[in-house]
This record gives sequence, structure tokens and C-alpha cells, in this order.
Amino acid sequence: MATNKLAIVCVDDEPTILQSLKLELEEALGADCLVELAQGGEEALEVLEELQAEAYQVAVVIADYIMPGLKGDELLIQVHSQDPRILKIMLTGQADAQAVGNAVNDANLYRYIAKPWDEMDLILTVKEAIRSFSQDEQLETQNETLQQLNAYLEQKIEERTHKLSAANVQLQRLNEELQRSNTALEEFAYAVSHDLQQPLQSIIGFGKLLQLQYSSALGEKGAGQLQRLLAAADRMGQMLRGLLTYARVGQQYQDLSPVDCNAVIEQVQANLQEAIAQAQAQIIINPLPALTANETQLIQLFQNLLSNALKFARADVPPIIEIQAQQLKRVWTFRVQDNGCGIPEAERDRVFELFHRRQATAEQPGTGIGLATCKKIVECYSGRIWVEGAVEGGAVFCFTLPAYPPRRGS
Repeated sequence: MATNKLAIVCVDDEPTILQSLKLELEEALGADCLVELAQGGEEALEVLEELQAEAYQVAVVIADYIMPGLKGDELLIQVHSQDPRILKIMLTGQADAQAVGNAVNDANLYRYIAKPWDEMDLILTVKEAIRSFSQDEQLETQNETLQQLNAYLEQKIEERTHKLSAANVQLQRLNEELQRSNTALEEFAYAVSHDLQQPLQSIIGFGKLLQLQYSSALGEKGAGQLQRLLAAADRMGQMLRGLLTYARVGQQYQDLSPVDCNAVIEQVQANLQEAIAQAQAQIIINPLPALTANETQLIQLFQNLLSNALKFARADVPPIIEIQAQQLKRVWTFRVQDNGCGIPEAERDRVFELFHRRQATAEQPGTGIGLATCKKIVECYSGRIWVEGAVEGGAVFCFTLPAYPPRRGS
């Protein structure tokens, strides 16, 4: 049994004409196409049914017009109703205009060839019909494949959409839980740091009173231990104040207004005037933009970064700190560059962790909260903060803030 092999059916009531057609077509087409014969319309329909049952693709039906029983136009109309893909050719010398019109209108007649036919014209017509049929079949196969692929993709998209929808619901739930957890943590940190202030002040107060009234009785060793106690209490106070600032970041974000960053830097310099003068630092300020932000947060952000640069200055090298900003589309990128000790590359990802301290000494004290607060402030505005190494030594702290009024969570 052949599979998907092409076939041509020739229909005429005269055996000699059928044999002539068969010889001419087989010689021209070779083994590429089966040529079947039928002596009349009824037999032609049976031949078509048999060929299709054997998985042949009937490409062309060539039918005479004048035949006993079914006439050529009637046969071609039935063929068309059964399989519109088959190309129909009427071959006769006696058909009237109405018969041709019927075949054209109702059977989608491909071509009308008059008898006696020109062999070359017949062969070219049949070859062109087969080529057209094959192209249509190929296009139909491609369309079916494309439809199957589209159906598969639609199914996958639907499955993916369902999974994404479920994942989004889960993510939203986790975000809400995280938000509640962060809020609770901020409230806890605020409450703890606030509530610890009073007993800590009592410790410091009693320590200073002890130092003032009983230092002679304590002796040199006792006085030294008391001094270390007061220093530790002072560091604890700094840490508690840092925690309070860290806990307030989320609350302060709500109070936004236009803020001139140049004015912010002026305020920061005023706040750090003594430290800047003591370090003999040079502060270079390039023109900075105005943003929609919380002014207190921006002051805290720049003050922490400048304090950090002053704290980690190199010995016997006056600090040079440069602040600049550059806009790229909807984002401002700020750079705070210093010529200090720098930060090892392996440590740069950790410097923004809460309570992480690097090389803290008596000359370089710290709580490990300042840079973590900077990170939290920047992330409130959907920005990011990172640190790079400066070309000539030192560090460059970079962070981004939106150029336009931010939308939280965007």
C-alpha cells in the first residue's frame, strides 16, 4: 500500500482516449505520480474512493464532458464537494458555455482544455496543477503544524500563567509576612533601644558620681576600671542611638518633599564641622540635584558616609572627600569618594550588614550601624548602594536615588 503518493484520475467513455492520456502522462511524469483510468463518472467516484482508502493523494481529475450517466461538469462538482483540494480539468470539444460555467462556479474548475488537445499544453497544465496541489498540501501541513505548535504554546502559556499567578499570590503573601515581620522588628528595636536608654543613663550617672566622689578611694587600678566602664557605657549609648535611627528609617520615608542635596551637604558639613577641622579634611562638592525625599534621611545618609570617610582616613594624609552625582534616565547615581584606607574587595559586600565593623580601634570607633542605615535608607527609595575601590586608593561609595518622585515598592 502506498502512502501519500500522488495520483491522477482520467475519466472518459472512450478507452482509446484514456490509454492515450495514460501514456502521455506516465511518460511525462514517470514514477512520481500514479495515473488511474475510469470509463464514466460513476466508476471515477469508485476509483477516487479506492485511492483515498489506500492513502493516495489525488491531485488532479481530468474528465471529459460528454459521457453516459454523469456528465463531466456534474462529476467534477461531486468531486469538489468531496475534496475541494483536488484540481479539476475538463477535457472536451463539445461542452457548451453553460457546462463550463457550472464547472467553474460549482467545481472551482482549474482549466478547460479543448479536444483534440495539444500534448505539450496538456503536460504543462497537469504539471502546473500538480505543483500547485503540492504547494497547497505543503502549506496546509505547515499550517496544521503551526496550529499544533500554537495550541501547545497556548497550553504552556496557560500553565505558566497559572503557575506565575500562584507564585505571585504566594510571593505577595510572603511579602506581607515579611513587611509585618520587618515592622515588628523595627518596633522591637525602637522599643528596646528606647527603653534601655534610661537604665544606661543611670549606669553612666552613677559611674560619674562614683568617679567624682570616690576616685581617690578607688586607687589607680579601680579608677582605670571605672573609666573603662564609662567608655563601654558611652559606646552602648552610641549603639542604642544608632538603633533608634535605624528603626525610624521606615517611618520617616512617608514624609517626602522637594529637597536640595546641596543644602543637605551644607547641613552635614555644619554637623561635622569639628571632625572635619580636626582631620584637616578637604570636601569637594560638585553640583548636586534636588530630589523628592525625606530631608532627615538624606542628611543621615550623607552624614554617615562622610563620617565613615573621616573615620577611616590614612594616618598623616589629610582626607580628601569628593561628592558628585550623575543622572541616567530616571535615576541619579551619587558617588562619595575618599583617599582613605580603602576596603578589601572580599569585605565590600559585608560592610552594609547590621553590626558589621571593620578594623574598629580606639582611633576608629564604630557601632556597625551607620552603613546599614545608609543601605536601609537607599532601599526605601528602591535604590541600591555599593562600594568600589578608588583608582588611587581609598573607597568610592555609590548609591542610586530616583530622579522623580518615588513610588514605594515600585
